[in-house]
Amino acid sequence: MNKAAVNNANIDPRSVPLLPKGHSLPKGIQAIHRNYGLWICKFCRENAGPPANPDNIPLRHFEFYDLSHMFDGRGWYSSPDGKIQEVKKGDGILVAPGFKHKYGGYEELYIEDAISFYGPLADHLFNSGIIKNGILKIGKVRRLLPIIELALDNSEDSQIKANMELQKLLADLYFENKHAGASENPAFEQLLVEIKKFPGKYWSLEVMTDFCSLSASQLTRMFKEKTGMTSKNYIDNLKMQLASEMLAVKYRTVKEIAADLGYEDPYHFSRRFKELKGFSPQKYKESFLR
Repeated sequence: MNKAAVNNANIDPRSVPLLPKGHSLPKGIQAIHRNYGLWICKFCRENAGPPANPDNIPLRHFEFYDLSHMFDGRGWYSSPDGKIQEVKKGDGILVAPGFKHKYGGYEELYIEDAISFYGPLADHLFNSGIIKNGILKIGKVRRLLPIIELALDNSEDSQIKANMELQKLLADLYFENKHAGASENPAFEQLLVEIKKFPGKYWSLEVMTDFCSLSASQLTRMFKEKTGMTSKNYIDNLKMQLASEMLAVKYRTVKEIAADLGYEDPYHFSRRFKELKGFSPQKYKESFLR
């Protein structure tokens, strides 16, 4: 299993050893972090924590904010009130500096991506309630990885991008969790977002049911209720709408667009486009660019 954790200090991140067990704020903050007001100071990918008995683990606290995403395994979490809560696959745990807590694997590994951060901007997010202590829903997609990849690059541009992406993720999680109770299945809502983000992916029924933890019949019902279409028609209509936008760009060829949308055979793409839009892609392109 790939296990990596580093401190985001002013040094080559590839030379940093594994994350130590200490919970103090690391040294080495760069001017860009101080000026920006946010410092991604530690991060780890695919870190596997062993199963642990909550009774044998003392409460701890960090000197930084920490966001852990348990994308695999099974876990537990406890705050100072002593109540033990289950952590399910796809859940996250967020804790602020000084907040006493503990968590670990429950009869299985606790497999996580995690980002630790610090600074006045993080304090503002906490004081405004956008981030708060406890368990939150993140989903099965490993959403921390793109931020970690940016943070691994020590250049100022990449550090700024990492900070911006972290801010956006924290805001997205706030709104997603705020409205989660109003949704029958938040994972289905996230599936629709992922389909729009990655239309070229092969979204088989098996992939989608696994993503939402639904049966095939439940997923079919959900698509009908929420979109008015079958999953195939929804995805096809989305792809053709995106194709219409791409065809308006002069330098894009039909073959390139078909490949971007996951069609290995451009003729299959052209037939489906004509069925739904009434024109062949080439005629649509020619009429648009007159």
